[in-house]
Amino acid sequence: MSASPPPAPPKQQPRRVDASMSLLNNLMAHPIDEGYAAAARTRPSQDGKRVRPRHRVLLGAAAIVLGFLLAVAASQNFAGAPEAEKQRRELITRINQADNRLDGMRTRQTQLADEVRRLQAGGLANTSQGAALQQKLDDLELRTGAIAVTGPGVKVVVDDAKDAGKEGRLLDVDIQQLVNGLWTAGAEAISVNGHRLTSMTAIRGAGSAITVGYSSLTPPYTVLAIGDSATLPARFAQSSGGQWVQYLVSNFDVRMTTTTEDSLLVPADATIALRYAKVGKR
Repeated sequence: MSASPPPAPPKQQPRRVDASMSLLNNLMAHPIDEGYAAAARTRPSQDGKRVRPRHRVLLGAAAIVLGFLLAVAASQNFAGAPEAEKQRRELITRINQADNRLDGMRTRQTQLADEVRRLQAGGLANTSQGAALQQKLDDLELRTGAIAVTGPGVKVVVDDAKDAGKEGRLLDVDIQQLVNGLWTAGAEAISVNGHRLTSMTAIRGAGSAITVGYSSLTPPYTVLAIGDSATLPARFAQSSGGQWVQYLVSNFDVRMTTTTEDSLLVPADATIALRYAKVGKR
């Protein structure tokens, strides 16, 4: 009787090489806890399509604050506009009143100066020496602009271009060139818009305005020059000042008219004052 073979051992399931590292395998397969994953699904996307409720609240609050500040600023500007306009009108009125007082004082000064000259002439006319002195005074006053002058001459009117842009607007240097051209041509007395020019008169720019003797002028500018009306226009046209203005007329549409006059009145310089006097030897 043969003996039966022993029963085969139970077949074991093959083991993974890393079966002993189940904890590490679990960590590798599920690196993020399910709770974190669920929370991540509720986060806002990077493209801004989803916003947390707290961010919405902050943005809304910022918009409300910004709107409030803009409303306050607009309200203050609106409330202050009438007061600013009122102060501007008052300032303009005060400036106009001061200009009127200055013109009145200059007129009164001219009247008093004329009266002094009449009295002076009456006192000096009694002797031949006084008459010679009076003649010398008349010549000096004519040269210094202390007395008004009448006589023939040239009237030049210049104005900005009709569509005056920056280049078509007359500047102080343009009036200076025009006046210097008239002096060169032989003018004996010159005024600009009624203001007598002397060796002490300044022609300057003040912003967009031109000032003559610190008085602001507005275009057109009327320049009166007393001199020989037969030669003054041609000599002025040939001068550097005349060519300067003609260049502006030809290239920048500045307007100029020149006419000869039989009788012009150039007023005295109302601002002139005696600075010093010297007594000669007897």
